[in-house]
Amino acid sequence: MGKRNKWRKSMVLALALAGGLLFNTIQPTEVHAEETSQQMIEKKAEIDAQVKKLQEELTNLQKEIDEKVKVCKQVQAEIKEVDASIVETKKRIEQRSKILSERMAAYQAQDNTVGVYLNVVLEAKSFADLMDRVVAVKTLMDADQELVDQQEADKASLEQQKAILDEKQKELQKQFQELQQKESEMEVKKAENEAKSLALKAQIATKQEEERLEAERKAAEEEAARLRALQAATPVVQATQNNSDGDGQQPQKIIVGSGAGTASSGDAISTAKQFLGRPYVWGGSNPTSGFDCSGLVQWSYKQAGVSLPRTASQQYLATQRISAGEARVGDLVFFSYGSGVAHVGIYLGNNTMIDAQNNGVVIESLDWWNQYLVGFGRIQ
Repeated sequence: MGKRNKWRKSMVLALALAGGLLFNTIQPTEVHAEETSQQMIEKKAEIDAQVKKLQEELTNLQKEIDEKVKVCKQVQAEIKEVDASIVETKKRIEQRSKILSERMAAYQAQDNTVGVYLNVVLEAKSFADLMDRVVAVKTLMDADQELVDQQEADKASLEQQKAILDEKQKELQKQFQELQQKESEMEVKKAENEAKSLALKAQIATKQEEERLEAERKAAEEEAARLRALQAATPVVQATQNNSDGDGQQPQKIIVGSGAGTASSGDAISTAKQFLGRPYVWGGSNPTSGFDCSGLVQWSYKQAGVSLPRTASQQYLATQRISAGEARVGDLVFFSYGSGVAHVGIYLGNNTMIDAQNNGVVIESLDWWNQYLVGFGRIQ
């Protein structure tokens, strides 16, 4: 199988939409019988302009998504730093507690039956000595209390930082999912317009052929005025000849591919299995950063020479819908938690798949996942 790219995937989706293979909601391009081919060309140009505008919006949206991923990774790094600080603070707290315990043990060792501070008073040799001892005890008490207060302040500060970062990460994840959903909707809209453009292209070709035939018919009538007896049959013969010979142009036929080859699927699965046990990383798309579900699928197929979009919802749009009974090894299996396609794995047959989830990259049964199953998709 040769190298594939996102443009080809977009074209396959547009072809499938034009043929009504994936969606039943697309309205056919309305063309009136009295419209000329020029009017149809102008209508197609308007649709193509919409496609171009959507592509520009998608490009800008992808940049926004990329920036959001960068920010999220930075927050994750900050969380790691705070976690490390918490560990260090706990060590300091343990050290301070040990100092306090040792100090109290030293006081207690003087006389188990007499309080520390009372013992200090009783051992004073003079009033001045007594005052010095009281001041010393007060200083130790203040120092002990300062250590305790510092421990509590450090602990409260770190917990507050961690809570703020956790909330920021949740908000970033929510924004990222909203951007992905918006991107998916725009991809579908763009594909619908591309499908309309393709349909109009075929209709324009048909209309131009009709106009050419009509012009030839009128010319034949003017030149063969003396042969009026044959005029009724001539256009029929003319049309038949033009349909069979002419310039050889026929309306464009839409052909959809038969699916991914066995070799590339096997290569992709072999690549994915190399990362079994690797921890899950949200937004990860390569071995260096780690993988999330769609990142693992995209990377594995990329090594097999197949280019796929980045997110699960985009990969769903870029594949051909097939039933569970038709699913074969190497097809993609998609899931939703209630608001769009949100998870994807590579089907391994026997009701199993390999995917990246909270437990990392694993091979697992579909039994539990069936409650969220959206369907299977074949790479074309």
